[in-house]
Amino acid sequence: MKPITKNAGGTKAPLIRAATRVDPARVDVSIVVVTWNSERWIDGCLRSLEQTSDSLRCEVLVHDNASNDGSRRIASSYEQVRLLESDRNLGFAAGINRAIAESKGRYIFLLNPDCVVGAGAVEELVDFLDQNPSIAAAAPLLLDEEGKPQREFQLRRLPTFRSLVSEILLIDKLFPENRQIARYRYRDLDISRPQLVEQPAAAALLIRRTIFDETGLFDERFSPAWFEDVDYCRRLHESGHAIFLVPAARVAHRGGSSREHLSFAEFTDLWYRNLFRYAEKWLTAGQAEMLRWTIVAGMLLRCAATLAGAGDAGVPRLQAMRAYGGVFMRALRRWDGASQSR
Repeated sequence: MKPITKNAGGTKAPLIRAATRVDPARVDVSIVVVTWNSERWIDGCLRSLEQTSDSLRCEVLVHDNASNDGSRRIASSYEQVRLLESDRNLGFAAGINRAIAESKGRYIFLLNPDCVVGAGAVEELVDFLDQNPSIAAAAPLLLDEEGKPQREFQLRRLPTFRSLVSEILLIDKLFPENRQIARYRYRDLDISRPQLVEQPAAAALLIRRTIFDETGLFDERFSPAWFEDVDYCRRLHESGHAIFLVPAARVAHRGGSSREHLSFAEFTDLWYRNLFRYAEKWLTAGQAEMLRWTIVAGMLLRCAATLAGAGDAGVPRLQAMRAYGGVFMRALRRWDGASQSR
């Protein structure tokens, strides 16, 4: 495998918090998993890690966000797992940050509990970054339950004002073959070989410890979940750091493990609230304000589509209308004035 040259970068993003350095030479990879009522998935995830080669020195840290199911019991039954517990749901970003602060590896492998790591996947990612020291992070190819690549979920360019407007106003649904949308979702990307990608999903992502030392940890203001990984990829991009997809590494990903514990209204509100926070942080003030009014219009559009029978599949009409109406009202109030500093 030949080293790959990193692209030139931009300005450095603000630090969120520095990672704690604990003799990283002792461990190759710290595998970090955040659980929240993940009993259904965590056993398969941890079991898949047992096939990691003995030549690779790994540690597994599971941070549990006050699960009320059997997540902690299952995690603690694995001898190689170090279980970290909180007395409340701190959110995905905070859970990741606390686990990283306790880790020792020269690489940090972020892994969702609904993932099953393929044989040799961790080794493949580590080998790729070892041979390409200028690259900050590497992502395996995520596969669905049928073994097909989750391209639409995993691979996207960083959001722009136009791409966010397209999604809010359902333009991506009405015109799925639109050239701009195809570019945003990397639909023409050759995934048979390593490729530079701006924003791979953090469901499975290997990152150098030195990158956390330089750019800080995840922004905990994107709580409890969604857009914290988009924000972190943006910070890496702005700092001139590259992320590569390494398709030879494969990880099966169920997807939606957190959503199954939230109502449609709760998820919808969290998604748009954190989308707006991302916009406030990375777009101009004018664009962020325009995007807020686009969300207001988008909720009206979704209500109309729901009344016409073209709403979200599997979501009862009244439940969907209440969810969109709730986001409509909170967007008008700017989510009670919650904002993000730049």
